[in-house]
Amino acid sequence: MDKKRKSSQHTETMKEFDIRIERPKPSPVEELISLLRRILQYCLCIVTCGCVQVPPNGNSLNGEEYGTMLLDSEKIAVENLLSYLETDAGQVPVISDEHLHALQILTYSDNEELQRSAALCFVEISERMQAPLTESMAQPLVELLKSSDVLVQKTASLAVSNFALNGPEVNKDVLVSCDVLSPLVNLLNSKNTEVQCNTCGSITTLATAESLKQKIICENGIKPLLTLLSSPDLRVQRNAAGAILNLTHSQSNRNELVSRGALPALVEQVFSPDEEIQYYCTAALSNIAVHEKHRAMMVAIGDHDILKQMINFLQSKREKIRCQACFALRNLASDGDNQLFIVKYGALPLLNQIIRTAKSETLGASVGCLRNLSILKANEQEIVREDFLPDLCRILTTSHNSEAQKHAAGTIRNLSVGEEIQAVLESSCLDALMTALLEVESRMSVHADITAALAVLADEDSVKDKLLTAHRGKVFFRLVSLASLCNNLEVQYNSAGIIGQLALKGIPDHLQEPNRLGIVLYIDKFLKSKNPNFIHIALWTLIHLLKEELFITSFKEHHIGHIINHLLMSGQPPAIIELAENVQKILKTSAGKDCEELSSGKD
Repeated sequence: MDKKRKSSQHTETMKEFDIRIERPKPSPVEELISLLRRILQYCLCIVTCGCVQVPPNGNSLNGEEYGTMLLDSEKIAVENLLSYLETDAGQVPVISDEHLHALQILTYSDNEELQRSAALCFVEISERMQAPLTESMAQPLVELLKSSDVLVQKTASLAVSNFALNGPEVNKDVLVSCDVLSPLVNLLNSKNTEVQCNTCGSITTLATAESLKQKIICENGIKPLLTLLSSPDLRVQRNAAGAILNLTHSQSNRNELVSRGALPALVEQVFSPDEEIQYYCTAALSNIAVHEKHRAMMVAIGDHDILKQMINFLQSKREKIRCQACFALRNLASDGDNQLFIVKYGALPLLNQIIRTAKSETLGASVGCLRNLSILKANEQEIVREDFLPDLCRILTTSHNSEAQKHAAGTIRNLSVGEEIQAVLESSCLDALMTALLEVESRMSVHADITAALAVLADEDSVKDKLLTAHRGKVFFRLVSLASLCNNLEVQYNSAGIIGQLALKGIPDHLQEPNRLGIVLYIDKFLKSKNPNFIHIALWTLIHLLKEELFITSFKEHHIGHIINHLLMSGQPPAIIELAENVQKILKTSAGKDCEELSSGKD
């Protein structure tokens, strides 16, 4: 089998994020109750011609706003909601048809105080309501967003955010079905910072639903969000950055964001002194960097500004910023030029420090970044010189972080293909790979990279000996099991490749019988595959296995000759035909020997 070449494949990542919504402190329920009481008190004063006085209060209602008496229906609605709030405040709200009707009356009133009362009541309900939102309840809330009153706008947008954030997932779909996005996007153009802040927060929350991301784009939400990204108000900046981040989770949205000028705006904001904005913008740029074209555009801004700042973030005091910087560098390191410059600008010592101390997600991200950097031949010596190999071995054998384990194995594989294979062999990498391979709880994604690394190392005779003898033959047994029984095609193929390399050396007698059935099973399966690579490696391995009498007998009993004949007649590529003819020749030669032996016995 041809020696394994270094793969040009890189690892990249894109994930969902928990985003903290910034918002002004909502008005407490006592304020709403007080407002409704003042409205009723003022009405009573009007009815009694002033005999019942409005209590002196700096917050009393402006008489000019009540030049006309409340309609009877509006008065009844105020009384209904006041009774409801005074009785049920602090409990999980149950909205009856009567309460809903009262909310609708206040919502569609021409009186701004009543609209404000409705909006405040929606906020109170949205913070405690656990039942799904209905369209009959969402529709008046959407109407409140269209109000010209700033207080109504900021309160209603806060209620939308609460319903989307705190309630069941279906709430988001209900809100969108009532056309909530159009007025929300309009409110992004408000001059009021609290309206901007709450509206960005609402869009951030709605943008967590996959079905809504594209709708936000279609409502032309990108341009105002990018404008608010440079708002003088820090809360608005944070929520705008959070909304943009959530929009970056689909390729079509990323294309649209880039075409609307998101890259310069996001790169500028990663230099913000605010750590939340640093985090959101770094994560958004990491998602956008999944695409090669976008990476090139990103790096072209300034003098590799994004690379230098992401490397700088590796020293951040905040774990989540270090983690996202690793993810961003990992995606940016998918390109050869970036791989070179990231190392040139001093990323390796910082990555080394993170790998030695990090846990969980940050560990996986940092090792994934190192893996991509190790693809470039020019970086190999620097990586070995920074003494990463002992930590990669430690991660393989002691870590339960499957993401970090698979990237550790991938990095070892990349270094083994290049000129640093001697350093790999002199370290404990081989032992670490074999130990990790025997770990039955390891995920198949980890086994894929472990077997890929072992397939490269198995070119070396010293490695062949260790693979055959290590752990009293358990490593070889594991490889046979993975080749014959594993459902992961990459693991199957890699394991079969290693077995083929070992067959070149010769499988010891004590390992032949325990593994005979497994070997016959995977060879049979590979030969019947529709993938020519699987057929090729099975035939190549079979030629070497048929040097042993045990395997000649086993494959004959399995009627391997019929399978070979079928291959020869099925229009396979020339390389496969040549191997199949060689196998057929070996089988015929062994059959001739059997006949001679039988004849000798009769004589």
